[in-house]
Amino acid sequence: MTAEASATLHAGCAVASLLLTALILVTGRGRAALLPAAASAGTAAWATAVALAPGAPLTDLAGTLEILRGALWFALLLGLAWRFGGQRARPLLRRFAIGGAAVATIAFAATLPVAQGVLTAPSFASIAILSRIGLALLVVLLAENLYRNASEAARWHVNLPCIALGGLAAFDVLLYAEAAISRSFTPSMLDARAALTGLALPLLLIAAVRDRRIRRDPPVSREVVFHGATLLLAGSFLLIVGAAAELLRHVDAAWSPVAQASLLAAAAMALAVAATTRSARSRLRRLVVDHFFTARYDYRREWLRCVATLSAPEDEAPAAVRAIRAIADVVDSPGGALLLREAGASRLAWAASWNAPNAPMALESDHALLGSLRGGTWIAQFNGDASVDLVAAFGSVWLAVPLPLHAEGLFGVVLLKAPRAAFVTDQEVFDLLRTIGREVAMFLAERRAAETLVDQRRLQDYAKRFAFVAHDVKTVSSQLTLLLANAEENIGDPEFQRDMLLTVRASAGRINSLIARLRQPDEEIGAAGGPAGMVPLERLRMLVADRRRPVRIEDDGAAGARVAMAAERFDTAILHLLNNACDASAPEETVRIRLRCQGNRLVIDITDHGPGMTPEFIRDELFRPFGTAKPDGTGIGAWQAREILREAGGDLVVLSHLGAGTTMRVTLALDAAAMGRQQEDRA
Repeated sequence: MTAEASATLHAGCAVASLLLTALILVTGRGRAALLPAAASAGTAAWATAVALAPGAPLTDLAGTLEILRGALWFALLLGLAWRFGGQRARPLLRRFAIGGAAVATIAFAATLPVAQGVLTAPSFASIAILSRIGLALLVVLLAENLYRNASEAARWHVNLPCIALGGLAAFDVLLYAEAAISRSFTPSMLDARAALTGLALPLLLIAAVRDRRIRRDPPVSREVVFHGATLLLAGSFLLIVGAAAELLRHVDAAWSPVAQASLLAAAAMALAVAATTRSARSRLRRLVVDHFFTARYDYRREWLRCVATLSAPEDEAPAAVRAIRAIADVVDSPGGALLLREAGASRLAWAASWNAPNAPMALESDHALLGSLRGGTWIAQFNGDASVDLVAAFGSVWLAVPLPLHAEGLFGVVLLKAPRAAFVTDQEVFDLLRTIGREVAMFLAERRAAETLVDQRRLQDYAKRFAFVAHDVKTVSSQLTLLLANAEENIGDPEFQRDMLLTVRASAGRINSLIARLRQPDEEIGAAGGPAGMVPLERLRMLVADRRRPVRIEDDGAAGARVAMAAERFDTAILHLLNNACDASAPEETVRIRLRCQGNRLVIDITDHGPGMTPEFIRDELFRPFGTAKPDGTGIGAWQAREILREAGGDLVVLSHLGAGTTMRVTLALDAAAMGRQQEDRA
């Protein structure tokens, strides 16, 4: 090819690359279009430099811009891999980035004037040749790794850049390898790069436009016959392209090598695009399945696919979206919406969308669509005649697949978009959709039942806290009632007035803490209610200080003992037991509290001299909620005390005999860490 023809070819490549750069910036999505635009602009600069100096396509400015072009291709693929590869690919990408930077630096250094001469006689001993081959190989490897490791949802965005840039880089590897072997560059191969680049770069524009929309990648075929048919069609296509290339060889001898190389490379790229495009693969799959198999589906694989989709991790996609996909994949639908029956209602409300608008709408029980489903036994198909409200909410609607439950009727419905390739429905398709629809309905119903159970447990926990609070309010009410009764006779006594103010202030604080307990779980209250390493002896002395009934505390070597329990929770449990002991004893009898350490636990005995209890009463009635023998009791005091102690890692044991009184034995684990810190501070 003459120098004028080569310049013309590269100038055309430069103009096309500049136009593509502008289109990518206009049609791309924000920052995501910057790297494709930079790669296209770098290619335009390289082609311009070669067009201005066609006699030196590998040296001077053209050689430097060629390396810059390859580095920009590498950066584009690296950015896509970083974006779509996930966290697990990040370490490998860092190594790719370091290797690419090192090879590009060596290649740039090899373009210095002292190294220009090696390109006139290329060989594998040349750093310039090896660095350019290395950079091209890195682009090929990165393209292969990006496509192979990308998720199903990401391949729609990366397949075209991988094919375009990986194919161009592979051509560069062949160019330099052939030159190193033959010790010279083939002019037609050098010029073919411009034509091939002009054909490949539009794929970057398509990729940038694709990035503006949500698409789903084509699934990989599972049938050997499908692969065989694909290879057969690809071989036939390549034979036709080869015949066309042979025809071009006889048309113009000057252009034939470039035309042949460009045509064959373009054909290979076209096959790669078709192999990774869902519509082409879907059409081929329909052709193969309809004509070579008795059944349209491999039901074992369909069932495993459905189970895998529904049981996928929650962070991959929400359950409602997975339910849509489990049904949509049966008919190659690219998107849809899910409507579920609201709890306690008969209408269906929007629950989720997949590749479809989010439209919070509801279908009443008398809607025409629900009538066409015949109670969940029929699938409705629309050929552009869906109801106006459905079209306005979700766009085009092709199928309405019911989600029936045996005992509850229609649980929901999945609205599907039409597939990109023509899909013929028949009874076999509808039967499979109905079967998977029942499985999806059970899956969603079980999730709703689990969520309802969680809500019920939360309400149960709240009711439990409310019962505890009500019991404590009763205690505060009793104190205030006693205060009012004494106030009628002693209101003029200054000492009584001071005691009354203290009692009212303590009661107000107690009520405020009870209200706070209703607002959040007990463990949060306990975590904020007192410091770690609480001293029970000090708390007991505070609790009995204002009691008019005689209570004696006996310390049996537990003065410095500490337990990891919130002070407020400790006070609540002990007050219940202490009040019960005082109520069971005669007014003149003394209630005894004894503390001692036993191993790594603190034991607190609260002993009264009341009538005692039978073993049967202790076993069957004492800790049963709302069961009480007191006329004004609530029946949760002992139960609440034991629950609080067990939550703190302790326990409550009852020792009682009829006519001999009762001992309520509290055991709590000692806080060894807090006691150790206390001893260090003393030392």
